[in-house]
Amino acid sequence: MKQISNSIGSGKMHNSVSLAVGSDGNAYAWGHNTSGQLGNGTSSGFNGANPVPGCACDPNNPEDTSKSLKSVQISAGFEHSMAIDAQGNTWSWGWNYWGELGQNTTNDDILPPARTYNPDNPTIPFKASQVSAGYDTSLAVDSNGISWSWERNDYGQLGYTNYDSSTVHRQPAKVRNPASPNNTDLSLNSTLVSAGNWDSLAIGKEGYTYAWGYNGYGQLGNNSYKDAYAPVLVEFNLSQVISAARFGTSPGRNLTPVGNSNSVTVFTPGHLPDTVIVSVDYTMGGSGQTLTDTSLRYTYLSAGVLPRAGGEGIMLALATGMTSMGAMLASRRHRREQHHLLHVSHE
Repeated sequence: MKQISNSIGSGKMHNSVSLAVGSDGNAYAWGHNTSGQLGNGTSSGFNGANPVPGCACDPNNPEDTSKSLKSVQISAGFEHSMAIDAQGNTWSWGWNYWGELGQNTTNDDILPPARTYNPDNPTIPFKASQVSAGYDTSLAVDSNGISWSWERNDYGQLGYTNYDSSTVHRQPAKVRNPASPNNTDLSLNSTLVSAGNWDSLAIGKEGYTYAWGYNGYGQLGNNSYKDAYAPVLVEFNLSQVISAARFGTSPGRNLTPVGNSNSVTVFTPGHLPDTVIVSVDYTMGGSGQTLTDTSLRYTYLSAGVLPRAGGEGIMLALATGMTSMGAMLASRRHRREQHHLLHVSHE
């Protein structure tokens, strides 16, 4: 198998479905089928269940059981399923009460896979690089890296509009950029999205982790229990690890960590008397994408006045509690801790 995905429901409607992409490129499905979430053109079976894998129908030939849906990525939701084919087209099938299939309808369940609606041009399919089906919610990253969502929105899990359980969002719409939550023209650029029960996750193109939707148990990870209808940054209590420092355009020398703290010492490079920007490269927890902070300033004084201009072994101590890199970086915690992840998933 190239990829697998499963989903488990809860409560009175306890439906489970498993999906896989085989080494032959076919999309396979097994488990409950009460809403046609197996994509085999039916909603029948013993108690709605199929115990062994079977191919999802080829949507262009749903009556021909010898043909199946070719996929590169799949995702199993509560009662609906999603897939991306080799051309990047997005397909969905199963439960459609809330419009979670993204086909601009709330018709009866859709049994064979059908193309997800393209809101800009309904005559062409919606192109995606990754999809995620949740509990009555669907998320996708399009071929340009834009995040999209559609269907139920009781807790703001769509990420682009106020909490709304009465309106059905039946076609993809762009997730808001958290930097401008009131401007729907600015959208969240992501590399990965994940739809949960009532909340959603994404990794932004810059590596930050975002969450939105229901937060009654703190699942948004932003040190609160308040729901969010626009993405918020997930906070991580990780130390900053400094890897380099530049004074103006010249690198500092002999950068040395101080004990077990996140502080360092560094020798300043030579420079004429002036105030320069100190660019500090660091990572969160010592891994992930390198970030750069440029808020620190260092003033070189004339010869004979301490501290001397660099190049004579004058050591600038960059330690927490001083006018320093450590203190400067620690102050960012008042703003928000940010962490880079390679993968997030509700599945």
